[in-house]
Amino acid sequence: MMIDGFFEAQLMWRLLFPADRRELREPSADYGGMLDGMEAAQLMALMVMVQERLKRLGVGVERLAEPVELFIDKNYNIRMCGADGQILNLRPLVKTLFILFLKHPEGILLKQRDAFRAELEEIYGMISPNTDRDDVKARVARLVDLEDNSFSEKASVLNARLKELLPDEIAGEYQISGYNGCPRKIRLNPLLVHWE
Repeated sequence: MMIDGFFEAQLMWRLLFPADRRELREPSADYGGMLDGMEAAQLMALMVMVQERLKRLGVGVERLAEPVELFIDKNYNIRMCGADGQILNLRPLVKTLFILFLKHPEGILLKQRDAFRAELEEIYGMISPNTDRDDVKARVARLVDLEDNSFSEKASVLNARLKELLPDEIAGEYQISGYNGCPRKIRLNPLLVHWE
């Protein structure tokens, strides 16, 4: 049996409670009002729980979670699912790296990351405006230094944070990935990234 998402919204709560339920049927109540008050991240988490519950019931479910749009303002605040959506909170240098890769969907060769030094300094300066200019330069210098592990550390922190915030099915779309010798990139469709 396959479900294409038609009953998703109404089935969510009913399928989660009670836990020993063994049959699948459309609930009689309208749960739309409850869902309207939920944030995007809460809805996505709920969808993942529903998908897991359906698997336990033996129901095959096509992918419920789809990548969501990112809205990035001039100060590099990142919102998910719309201009009024939930803000994606990241540490300044981690966010700087995320913004850089979102600006370069073609990818970046790690051995050539020094070519992005000025852009990284500009982004980091906007994200952390109260940071001393020399401190900005020093932190970015560590990010682009091939002998320093700062880049790998920040990329790992970013990928782990995104995995915490997003369903497993879509987290990979937002993470920095790639193979040695090939450009590292974020796989997210650039059309889902809106620069305001």
